[in-house]
Amino acid sequence: MPATDEEWARSYAVQALSDLDAREKLADTNAKKCHRLHFLQMAAEKTCKAHLVRANGHNKVRKSHAYVARNLPIIARVFYPLTNDNNQINQWELLAITRLAREIELLAPACDDGDLRRDNSEYPWEGARGEICTPCEYNFPNIDDGSRTIIRLIKLIRTAAESYSRQE
Repeated sequence: MPATDEEWARSYAVQALSDLDAREKLADTNAKKCHRLHFLQMAAEKTCKAHLVRANGHNKVRKSHAYVARNLPIIARVFYPLTNDNNQINQWELLAITRLAREIELLAPACDDGDLRRDNSEYPWEGARGEICTPCEYNFPNIDDGSRTIIRLIKLIRTAAESYSRQE
């Protein structure tokens, strides 16, 4: 018998939680930023897929990495009240999360913004002046993974993944 949508959503969420745990261990040991961001990108993507599978079914979720920018702000809006005394998310924080969600999506090599953004957390790329850029030597200036906003976003991703990991 084929797996159900619920089983797919749960599996994406469980793997997202594992990715977040790996990210935390890397952060605790002061590992290179590219590795911390790589696991954040994977956790965000899988949490978004769990969300989409729950909403639309597994067959409607394409095999793509381009889910984070559009869906992470939606997930943040839904789960923010659960982590913040039932308060709604502030507009400034939602805008910050929307910007971060786009940057997190672009960390996947397949999401290069029409070849405008080659920087990614996984593979070397050729820079604007023809130089080879290596993720472990790059500082990813568009994402401060120690900022208050991203720490809150990680908490929201974890809360969503925990919710989606429970079979209902």
